[in-house]
Amino acid sequence: MSLGSFASCLGLAAPAAAQSAAQPGAATNDEILVTATRRDETVRDVPFNIQAITGDALTKTGALNIADIARTIPGLSIADRGPLGGATLVLRGLRTGSEAGLAPTTTVYVDEVPMDLPYHSGPLDLKLVDIDRVEVLRGPQGTLFGGGAIGGTIRYISKKPDTKQVEGRVTGEVSGTDHGGTNYNVTGMINVPVNDWIAVRANIGQFDNAGFIDNVRLGRKDVNRDRTTSARIAVLIKPAPNLEIALTYNRQAAHYGDGNSVRESQRPDTVDFTYPGHADYTAQLANMTISYDFGWASLTSSSSYSNEHWDGSFDNTFYIRDSIYGSFLSPEDIPEFTVFATRHARSHAFTQEVRLVSKSDGPFNWIVGGYYNNTKSVENYQESVPIPFPGQAAFEQNILGARLADDKEYTYRDKKLTSQVAFFGELKYNLTAAWQASVGGRWFDDRGTGNFYSIDQWLGIDARDANGFARSTPLPGDISNGHYKETGTVWRFNTSYKFGKAGLIYATVAQGFRPGGFNLTTPNTGIPPAGRQFRSDNIVSYEIGGKFSLLNNRVYVSSDLFRINWSDIQTTVRTPLGFSYLGNAGKAVSQGLEIEAQARDVGLRGVSLNIGYSYTDAKLTQTIDHIGFDGEHMPLVPRHSLSLMADYATEIGQGIKIGANWLSTYSSNAYADFGPYKPVLDRTSGQFAKASLNPQYLPLDSYWLTNVSLRIEGGGWNARVFVDNLFNTRFKTYRDFIDAHSNFSGPDVFYTANRPRTIGVGIGKHF
Repeated sequence: MSLGSFASCLGLAAPAAAQSAAQPGAATNDEILVTATRRDETVRDVPFNIQAITGDALTKTGALNIADIARTIPGLSIADRGPLGGATLVLRGLRTGSEAGLAPTTTVYVDEVPMDLPYHSGPLDLKLVDIDRVEVLRGPQGTLFGGGAIGGTIRYISKKPDTKQVEGRVTGEVSGTDHGGTNYNVTGMINVPVNDWIAVRANIGQFDNAGFIDNVRLGRKDVNRDRTTSARIAVLIKPAPNLEIALTYNRQAAHYGDGNSVRESQRPDTVDFTYPGHADYTAQLANMTISYDFGWASLTSSSSYSNEHWDGSFDNTFYIRDSIYGSFLSPEDIPEFTVFATRHARSHAFTQEVRLVSKSDGPFNWIVGGYYNNTKSVENYQESVPIPFPGQAAFEQNILGARLADDKEYTYRDKKLTSQVAFFGELKYNLTAAWQASVGGRWFDDRGTGNFYSIDQWLGIDARDANGFARSTPLPGDISNGHYKETGTVWRFNTSYKFGKAGLIYATVAQGFRPGGFNLTTPNTGIPPAGRQFRSDNIVSYEIGGKFSLLNNRVYVSSDLFRINWSDIQTTVRTPLGFSYLGNAGKAVSQGLEIEAQARDVGLRGVSLNIGYSYTDAKLTQTIDHIGFDGEHMPLVPRHSLSLMADYATEIGQGIKIGANWLSTYSSNAYADFGPYKPVLDRTSGQFAKASLNPQYLPLDSYWLTNVSLRIEGGGWNARVFVDNLFNTRFKTYRDFIDAHSNFSGPDVFYTANRPRTIGVGIGKHF
């Protein structure tokens, strides 16, 4: 491909207009200032693929959570399991379909604090109350952002306290969801300068989403309701001209009903649980960042602490009775019992990073730094079967061989401690005024230990005492201890050439790395000894791209081609009984094209157009026993994704402005597993054969999702009328086959139901 033809195909810009280059997040001539390279640079000058979404653009589209952002980012696939289940985010197709228990391939930060917390099944869904911008860094970011960032990094950048003026904002919004109830949210923000060197900024929001799924067994409506309170306070202190201290504290507390998971054998948007689900979740993030400018370099120390609490219960009858017991008992031997499970989890993490960033006007610039992280987590889980139940006496005599005097059926406790120490650096050299090259590296030492026990309180050894009460103290055979240690390095090379203010072209070769770990086995899972530990996976990524501004900066275009070689892939492997454990699974490749384009005031003043497209071809390059054949596409990864946004704003007089916004996103079809057959290795011939049909090879249809809104503002007031999911599209980003054999249920497929059409109005006041 020639340079001219490559430049001509560039497309979707940073999806926001620019305003002021005085601080990061503002922009002039479509130049949004970002800090993805640990320096203040415009999006156009960053020599790799980065997308920046300003807070103003998020407000116009009505984005409130991470799923709203994800659907506007081409190449970012999402398995959205609703507020309770969380979302799995994957850049550039680096996923295997089941990532439970694994570190994410795409990391998420809020300012300097990691948001990938252990027990939320994905990154913390921080509500977007007072966000300056969101930065999307595509490709491996392991040099500056640590292990796990092999697909990319998403950074929430909060607005900083302002020492110059008092500022405040209040907003309210009410909406209704088809087949559901009334939703509302209320937010407030205030910025107060204490003096000319201290300022405080605080915000709070209450978000109440009515459910749209009904429990037909209990006769309850909207059982998947969720309510979230999110708050943040930030203090900025500048005690000396070159010294800045930033203190921040975020707290988010959520109460969830049942999740959005629905069985395909039942009517849409219904469940038939015997026990209503609920969960209370609280996360706290605190950070102190101290920066000192020496003139020749800037020193930054970032100290972060996070914790999370999860307490909840849910109906687990189908999985335990119909699937687990149905896998080894005949249907006639399984009585009509029900199961509910309770889960209590806690985690605590401390992160410290120190970095020194040079500020030389000469040809050399550099970054050096150190990193430390320590994470502790503990989880307690209990499954209970209320007694008595029909057929209990025969079940005790014929299957259990013991009397049931309490409702305990199974329990476990899982405790882990992980830590990482790393040192990193980057050296940049300007060969000419237009041509630069940089090389970076990171050395790391990852360690982990764990302690786990589980007790089968029905069928385990000495499960019941002479009086029929369950054993709750583990025996030596119930306990599993694990440990993990690994040291290594990753590297990155980048070079770029600038065409003045018109744009640049670049090339990057980077290595990515995700630490391995260990499995804590249980007595009845059948996990082999060789599966106790799993290795790190790693990637080598190749990328070329370019960014250009045209027509007096009214048009911005960006595009890249990438290829990622992925080896020693971490994934979930299952035992013959269906229990999962973590292992490594061979090799794959992900390659594709990403195009972004933005135009404003072209044809009609006040019109902004944003187009984004990505093509991702992610597939295995090696047949893997019981997983997939060479050439099969990665599950849950659409090949094509498209984002189209049009915005119009104009002043109608008396300082009043009106506007309209249209946002449509498209995701092509995908599958929930690698292929229609599982490969089975013939140990004699060394050849792979096709096993029986793979029931998890389930299609996920393509879909369009469209949001529209109208707005008016003036005199510090603003109002907005919106329709989310305009055409009431129902789609599935996740499907999971569960085998079952009982007189109460056969095999079934679970999927996550997306929110139906929602119509609402919002009003706000800024002062």
